[in-house]
Amino acid sequence: MNLPKYLVTLLATLLFVLLFFEKSLGLNVAIYGVATTVLLVSLKTSLFQSHIAKVVGVGFLLTSILYFLFASPFTLFVHILSFVLLIGLHASTAFRSLWYAFANFFANYGRAVSDFFSSFKSRKKRKSHISLGKVARVAFLPLFVILLFLALYSMGSSYFSDALGHIGEVLGDFMAKVLKYIDIEAVLVAVLGLAIAVVHSLHYRPSSWSTADSKASDALTRVRLKAFRHFRNLDLTIEYKSGLFLLSTLCAMLSILLYLEITNVWVGFEWGGELLKELVHEGTYILIVAILVSMGITLYYFRKNLNFYAQNKTLKLLAHVWLGLNALLVISVVVRTLYYIEFFGLAYLRIGVLFFLLACLVGLGTLAVKIYGVRSTYYVFRVNALAGYILLVVICLFNWDGIIAKYNFKHYESAFVHLPFMSDLSDKALPYLQLTDEEVSQIEAKQVEEIPFAKRGYFNDIDYQNKIANRIEKFKEKQSKRHWLEQVWAEDRALQKLE
Repeated sequence: MNLPKYLVTLLATLLFVLLFFEKSLGLNVAIYGVATTVLLVSLKTSLFQSHIAKVVGVGFLLTSILYFLFASPFTLFVHILSFVLLIGLHASTAFRSLWYAFANFFANYGRAVSDFFSSFKSRKKRKSHISLGKVARVAFLPLFVILLFLALYSMGSSYFSDALGHIGEVLGDFMAKVLKYIDIEAVLVAVLGLAIAVVHSLHYRPSSWSTADSKASDALTRVRLKAFRHFRNLDLTIEYKSGLFLLSTLCAMLSILLYLEITNVWVGFEWGGELLKELVHEGTYILIVAILVSMGITLYYFRKNLNFYAQNKTLKLLAHVWLGLNALLVISVVVRTLYYIEFFGLAYLRIGVLFFLLACLVGLGTLAVKIYGVRSTYYVFRVNALAGYILLVVICLFNWDGIIAKYNFKHYESAFVHLPFMSDLSDKALPYLQLTDEEVSQIEAKQVEEIPFAKRGYFNDIDYQNKIANRIEKFKEKQSKRHWLEQVWAEDRALQKLE
């Protein structure tokens, strides 16, 4: 069945209004995501011919379902990002890099709106010589003159001004009566639905980004440079010696740093009750910046012709050693973060740091492949963008609020429980946040015993139990009034546990 594209767009808009008008997000996100995926797969088969489009398509479908399961704002962000990438992937030439596809979204979205309105044209393909631009040019001058004389006549004659004001009042009353029968919220939801559904009207066409992506190569080729330029590159011999000196020095420095990390953090670390701010907060972020700068230095030296220098074996070996040492540094930062989790519990940022460090390891691996296989910078960014996107989708697979709540209260004997943070976790974690008086006394006694800066009365100081009890009461009331399209699986499960 070959439906007109404008009809598919309008049906998708109608579905959006039915699912989301006067409703919060939940099951409706999954239904709309599944419906959009089915329409795209059925009507735009060429879109999913490339592997990268298949990955993004699966990511879009998966995150829509995962939002129904856990209702995480981060999952919604990844879901929207996936939709943006799907729009960007519309091109006559299949993309290989998500960076180019993302950039192509901005050009493609304007085309999608244009394609939607142009799809209303008759199939007889009658060509109209009157374009919107021509109409605007013809109408602009008369409208400008009319408005000018309305202003002049109003200023010159009070009678004309009063009559014009009376006409304005009549028109205003008429519009007010009309608007009584129009739900502005419904109109806005419909406009948002149409803004999303225009993807179904988008045609395939070449773009500057798809052309650039198709011309880019994973393999690095030697470029013969002209003798003179505005900014002459260093002679390869000098650049080689520069890289050799720099990487040798940096490897020596990093080896000393890693020795100190292993002896003081990996093996000899003992927590004395301090807040670990210097060890984790400042130290971790500085080391992460150092890792990123290290990757930039490697990219710089192996960006062009130095890859083909006949005597570069020592430099390549040194670069691989440098990347290996940086991988050890990543592991050292992981150890620091795990210490922080051990003594201060789980939190969003700590989990995010661990996933970011995993992405750094992938990045270091792609750099090693680049140097060994003489790959281009395009290859590095292409592979890392895809790996990064997959990693974002993987993060969405878990109910982190529930995991954080269970882990932190389970490890209260050794880790400080930050109650203000815990009490602000989402409703999905409420069953794990509810504590009896006996549990409060037990946790508080152990915290005071094991944590030097913990004190008795901590739960009472922030009124923890009353706050959670009030949240549970409001949560149950909200759930009782919820529409079935607003269902969230994790919240339903939390309600069952509370009851």
